[in-house]
Amino acid sequence: MGIKVIGRHEESLSKPVTEIGPLERKDVDILAQKSAVDRFYGMMKIPRKLADEIIDMEMWD
Repeated sequence: MGIKVIGRHEESLSKPVTEIGPLERKDVDILAQKSAVDRFYGMMKIPRKLADEIIDMEMWD
């Protein structure tokens, strides 16, 4: 079973934004991708702030 963790990449180091708790194994797989807003930015004619709010809506969880 996996969990989805939001992280931030700064100064050549990726860090989780929230606490992820204890891990059952020492090895983990990491998939790094741009945020949904960054991937689709410019495809819709709405302000970025509104796009961020839409992405953050609970209905997408």
